[in-house]
Amino acid sequence: MSSSVLVIGGGPAGLTAALRLSTHGYAVRLLEQRSELGGRLISSGPGPGDCRTRQGSFPHESAAYTEHFPTVLLGCNTATLAVLKSLGTRHLVEFPQQLRFEFLLPGPRRVRLGRPWVPRPLGAILSAATFRGLPLRDRWRVLSVLERTWEGDPALSLDLESRSGEDWLKDIGQSDTSRAQFWAPLARFLTGDDVAVISASALINMVRRCFLSARQHSALAIPTRGIASLLVEPIHDRIARSGAVIRLETRATQFQFDTNRVIGVVLQDGTVSSADWYLVALPHRQFVALLPERALTHFSYFQQLTQLTDSSALTLHVWIDCSVPSPQLLLLAHRSYHWIVCRPNHDSEQKGCIISLVAVGRPELLERPDQELLDIALSEVAYAFPGLTTAKVLGSRIIRQPHAYLSMRPGTSLLRPLQQSPYPNLLLAGDWTDTGLPASLEGAVLSGIRCAEAIITTEATENL
Repeated sequence: MSSSVLVIGGGPAGLTAALRLSTHGYAVRLLEQRSELGGRLISSGPGPGDCRTRQGSFPHESAAYTEHFPTVLLGCNTATLAVLKSLGTRHLVEFPQQLRFEFLLPGPRRVRLGRPWVPRPLGAILSAATFRGLPLRDRWRVLSVLERTWEGDPALSLDLESRSGEDWLKDIGQSDTSRAQFWAPLARFLTGDDVAVISASALINMVRRCFLSARQHSALAIPTRGIASLLVEPIHDRIARSGAVIRLETRATQFQFDTNRVIGVVLQDGTVSSADWYLVALPHRQFVALLPERALTHFSYFQQLTQLTDSSALTLHVWIDCSVPSPQLLLLAHRSYHWIVCRPNHDSEQKGCIISLVAVGRPELLERPDQELLDIALSEVAYAFPGLTTAKVLGSRIIRQPHAYLSMRPGTSLLRPLQQSPYPNLLLAGDWTDTGLPASLEGAVLSGIRCAEAIITTEATENL
């Protein structure tokens, strides 16, 4: 008889775990408190307390109708791409050579970061050397960072996890211009935090993964299909066909434990759901609320979760009647919004394009009125795309998320939990767990895979 697994949370982490487990014959039950799957990345309406939306006239079939963030995938998102391949949607994600990291600098000037056809790390070094967005002196300083990060000679400081990225960049001679116009926009896009906030360790790991490994890892893709079409709906269909039970609008309220195992989960209607294994794929704040006091006080593993903090995000999708020839990504310096994604709208009879603007780590923006945020966004669009100043706005959507990303502040990596909890049959998944990556879709997917593999491996070992 197959072991049973109760997956709590229907975001990318929970869905990926459910997919892997159902493929291996486990009896999977998935509980999601919302009326739809997808977690914090996806919603066609307001979420339960952690997200507010303003819905204007917008094409419901458009990817931006359901996305909290515009979908941008990197070549280093290997776990996500592998899952898409298994689902048969990988072919919908293209990595065009002409799509690069592009910086919108004061002026305005648009400067692209090159991707030379040479092996890494030489390619990253050439990219930095030819990056016209920085003075020559600053380029050489960036080169020194890349070389030092790659070679470890001289060795990097041992206190990088306890220092901010900004502090470390100052220490190695990066100028104010370099930090504000190159490092800050890049860090915000890749980690959801400014260099003044994230740890130096998180900044260095980001640089290594994206720019100092395989050349393909820095490639960019902006799919015309949203993550709902690429990932969520295909997984739902696949696990439903395999016999998994999916319950929406079902909220867990508390775990029940015996001496050393989870024995059940109390649901909002008072019933208790039990299984052999429990896999929790909820945001850390929601997970902590499910724990009885004795579990929180007894295990430092759980106590540390109360010290995790989050960064806010504001996303504004604008649908305009002008078209663009190809998707674009712009990283902004010294602006209200931090990056812009522009893509053709292929999902509606009225084509046009969707322009998505994102600001992270600015909670004060979340309190501003909708019209003010839209006016600021349209001003940014006019600044970035002068040719679109006469475009007609067909619709807009505003998403406010006070707790969008795990903030990678100094010391955070020491607080992130491993997938295996102190209770042998309880595992944690989510982009906030210890994946070695910033909070992201890739981190969520990787955590779900690790949880599923831990269950499969443990049972295989016990059955020997």
